[in-house]
Amino acid sequence: MKNHPTQADMQALARLAAGDVDRLLCARFLPASVQQGGLVLLAFHNELIRALAPARSAAVAGPMAGLVRLQWWREVLEQTRPPEHDLAPFVLEMLERGQAWQATLLRLVHSCEMELTGPRDLATWLGVMRDGPGALQRAVGEVLGVEDDDLLHRLEACGMAYGVGAMLRHWPAIQQSGRFIYPANEGALRQQGQAWLAELDWPRLPAPVRIAALPAVLAKRDLARGSAQAGQPRGVGDRAAVLWQGVKALRAFERG
Repeated sequence: MKNHPTQADMQALARLAAGDVDRLLCARFLPASVQQGGLVLLAFHNELIRALAPARSAAVAGPMAGLVRLQWWREVLEQTRPPEHDLAPFVLEMLERGQAWQATLLRLVHSCEMELTGPRDLATWLGVMRDGPGALQRAVGEVLGVEDDDLLHRLEACGMAYGVGAMLRHWPAIQQSGRFIYPANEGALRQQGQAWLAELDWPRLPAPVRIAALPAVLAKRDLARGSAQAGQPRGVGDRAAVLWQGVKALRAFERG
C-alpha cells in the first residue's frame, strides 16, 4: 500500500466494504487522514464474515471450508503466510503503521471461528459478540487514535449494541440462515443490546470520540423498534440521525 493511497485504492476499498452499508455510512465521517483505515477494517470484516457462509450447509460439509479461510487470515496477520489477497497488503500496512492492533484483528478471526465451532450457548454468543462487532468498533477507535482503555471498552459496547440491533433488523432472515443467533427470546436480546448501549453511555462520551461510536445512533433506533422493522429498508430518519451526529462529532474532533 502506498503512503498516499490513490483514488483507485480508495475506490477498491470502498467496493470491498460496500456490503456493510450501515458501518460504511458511519465511516464516511471519519477524518480524511484515517478514512482509508476505516475502509480497510470494514473490508477485512466483510472477508471474515464470508467464511461463515458454509454454516448454512453444515449438515453436509461442516465448518471446515470456513475454518480454512479463517486460518489463512490468521496466518497473514501473524505474518507466517504471504499476503496473497488484494486486501491483505492494506491490512498489514495498517498494522505496521500502528493504526490498529494485531490482537484486536485476531479477535475478529477468533469470533468467526467460535461461531463456526463453539457450543450454541449464551457464553459462546457473548464471546462472539465481544470479539466480533465489539472488537470491530474497538479497532475503529484504534484507527482514530483512541488509547484510553475505558474508552476502547465502551466502544466495544457500542459495537455489540449495534450488532444486536442488526440482528433485530434481519431477525427472520438470520433465523433461517443457519448462523448462530442469540440462544434466548427476542425480548431478552433487546435487553442485552440496551444494556450494552447504556454501558457506552453516549452522553458522557467525549465529543471527539463519538465519531468512532456512530453505530450507536442506529443501535438506539433499532433496539427501540425490535424485530417489527425486519425486512424494512432503512428510513431517511435513520440516515439523517447519523448525519447530524456525524457532522457534530467530526467538528468536535477537528477542534480537538
